Amino acid sequence: MRPLFKREHIPELEECLYEARKQLRRYWAGTLAGLPNFDAGNKYWNNSQTQYDLDCQDILYNCLSNISMRITIYSEENASTVTFGDRGDFYLLIDPLDGTHNAALGFPAYTSSVALYHEGAYVFGWIYDISRDLVYTAALSEGAYLQSPVIVKRLQTRKVQRIEDMHISFHRPKDKRERAIIENIIWSACKIRVYSCSSLEICLIAAGALDAFIDIDTPGHERSCDIAAAELILREAGGSLFDKTGHPRFSLPPSAASLLDNGTLIALSSEELIRLIL
Repeated sequence: MRPLFKREHIPELEECLYEARKQLRRYWAGTLAGLPNFDAGNKYWNNSQTQYDLDCQDILYNCLSNISMRITIYSEENASTVTFGDRGDFYLLIDPLDGTHNAALGFPAYTSSVALYHEGAYVFGWIYDISRDLVYTAALSEGAYLQSPVIVKRLQTRKVQRIEDMHISFHRPKDKRERAIIENIIWSACKIRVYSCSSLEICLIAAGALDAFIDIDTPGHERSCDIAAAELILREAGGSLFDKTGHPRFSLPPSAASLLDNGTLIALSSEELIRLIL
């Protein structure tokens, strides 16, 4: 895999991340692919930080540590920031392992997510689908792409106009009213897929495999650190993101708040679909 984008400083970051991809893939082969041990007697997942999260964070930090551009990193797994490099003023918002529960159970739907923020906007997003060895990536105004070890493909969302034609994923809500809404959508949609990894589900909309990802469970589960990179990838592929009321949803800049801003999300393959969903 190789750097794709021309915007200043992004190619250097891409080089670091493709080295991280190699190391994450080795980590997958040696650890995650072996169906890691999980306490089958414990029926409840408490969303606690795991060693897998910390190992993936260490891989990303090690690969970014020699970068020349000055980047300040906000990570889901770290209460304090880390800064590397000495030129410029850039910020990264990362989720080293999105879908930790999936990884712990051996279900192949988990990613590493990196979003670059500069001069008031997210300008680059990189998401590595670890188990499938695929990279989803985008740069502001330069499009979104899928890379495997052998192909590079420009991403474009599907364009559908009816719920009956849509392929939909969702986060299971707990409230009875919201469950009833989701049940109506389930029985109306063409196909239902549930991955429990929001960054991957948003990327699958960008790739045309899905048309919607819906989390309307109050107050919602999607934080900026979960979706910032995927948001840019989806927008560059032609999609849109909203909250449950139909207002556009935008990720916060990298900050302590961006690690805690749980909210609802309706991610769609086109802006027009929000009227159908609402």
